[in-house]
Amino acid sequence: MELFCRELGKGSTTIVIVHGLYGASDNWLSVAAQLEDRFRVLLVDQRNHGQSPHAEEHSYDLMAADLYETIRSKTNEPIVLLGHSMGGKTAMRMALEHPESVQKLIVADIAPKNYGTFANYAETTANHEKILDALLQLKPEEANNRAELEAALKKDFPSRTLRLFLLKNVKRNKAGRYQWQINLPVLRRNLPELMDGFSHLPKPATDHNPEAIFIRGALSPYIKDEDTLVINQFFPGAQLVTVPKAGHWLHAEQPELFLKTLLYYLE
Repeated sequence: MELFCRELGKGSTTIVIVHGLYGASDNWLSVAAQLEDRFRVLLVDQRNHGQSPHAEEHSYDLMAADLYETIRSKTNEPIVLLGHSMGGKTAMRMALEHPESVQKLIVADIAPKNYGTFANYAETTANHEKILDALLQLKPEEANNRAELEAALKKDFPSRTLRLFLLKNVKRNKAGRYQWQINLPVLRRNLPELMDGFSHLPKPATDHNPEAIFIRGALSPYIKDEDTLVINQFFPGAQLVTVPKAGHWLHAEQPELFLKTLLYYLE
């Protein structure tokens, strides 16, 4: 599947940025704006998100294949690949399957492990179950304005930042009514796969994988110190960097520090 893709900048090096669950390419426009004077930046919408096609299947095998197909339609040169959360797992899978196409891999706040087990922070899965179930109960087509939708989510999600982020997936259709742009039923059905995607993979047969940098938020539980073991199983010699005072959405919570860290490894 070829994905919807935004393109900025005209640098000799291409950076591809892959968003996370509930996200879209426009979440990363502010980061791309800081990079476009030095790099060519491609921002993709993953399947069942944003302006990319919907499909009944949603797995990391397919998302990695989508990403590779989309990148190859834009360039045949090795690229810098940056992925956050679910997008980080997609990026890792593509880099493992096509190491020759990635010169540098940057993964934001996710590890190549199963988040659906108790030992690997099962609360994460429970949180996503709660989010998806609440969004599935919401009926955007019946709302007169966004304030009504936000009010309906307030009981389950007291954080207004989270509510507004989730509701970015509500758009007006041609008839002027609200509708979901994200494919919620498919994401809910495939949530176990989204929380995992790595536990069934063997250790890579080659060590010729791209240079890998993992950037985590100091306040986020997604990458623990002990996760360096599983990270190095897939990406030997990978570096782990911590952004202070940042949670899981580190690029939005500490944009200047995140960008400074990113540029350090890019340049």
